[in-house]
Amino acid sequence: MNHLDIAYHPRLLDPSGERANRPEDFGLTMVIDKGIGLSSFEECLQLAGQYVDYIKLGFGTTVLYSPELLRKKLLLAKKSGVVLYPGGTLFEIAYHQGVLQNYLDSLAKIGFNYVEISDGTIELVTSERSRMIREITERGFTVITECGKKAGGSHLSVEDLQKTLYSDLEQGASYVIVEGRESGTNVGIYDKQGQIDTEFLTTVEKAIPADIRKRLIWEAPQKKQQIELLRFWGRNVSMGNIQFEDIYNLECLRRGLRFDTFILGHESSAVQAEQITL
Repeated sequence: MNHLDIAYHPRLLDPSGERANRPEDFGLTMVIDKGIGLSSFEECLQLAGQYVDYIKLGFGTTVLYSPELLRKKLLLAKKSGVVLYPGGTLFEIAYHQGVLQNYLDSLAKIGFNYVEISDGTIELVTSERSRMIREITERGFTVITECGKKAGGSHLSVEDLQKTLYSDLEQGASYVIVEGRESGTNVGIYDKQGQIDTEFLTTVEKAIPADIRKRLIWEAPQKKQQIELLRFWGRNVSMGNIQFEDIYNLECLRRGLRFDTFILGHESSAVQAEQITL
């Protein structure tokens, strides 16, 4: 039999019943690009692009690429329906150096449509952060923001997250990323061992309604963190700073195609698992 004639049962493609027809603005996967070559970038998108929503050019790496290479990556991402955008560190550097307008002009000239605004290293008072979101949005960019500091030992309060989330969305941001860095240790919602502060998540669940929470993207570079977020928030929680080699792994976790999340700890998943028939 030709392999093209094989049709898997929908219950095999998505045992959870929650991923195949998910809303476009929910359950997002953001991958971090720390300098992957063009051939590998293209190959990865061909293989797994359908399971990726955003690719962030990590740190300040954007300026180290040639414009031609960036345009090629942008084109490949666009063909796969994926958004490629520069990380917030570069925004912070441009702001701190007083060359923000030049930075935005350069991004527009290359073809970027998305910009990340963060203050993980610099100090950006609320009024100035709001002004940046408004002005950059007015220039035609879609803005994603990040909440939290990058220094080791820096941890968010629920009140700060809530305030930042509501304010950023009101000013025009599309999503707010919860800082976790590329390591996922001793920052944001993670301790020195990379364990999640579940008490923090519980308080967030009580303080922020679900329709607003869906605008949060939780940075979760480690598999154990991805599993815990899926167990707490469900299969369609939005996650970021995913490694290229973990795209399939995460989608398997989301769908219940791995032991770790074959059945999640809530009633709907258990019922679905019991009803699987071939």
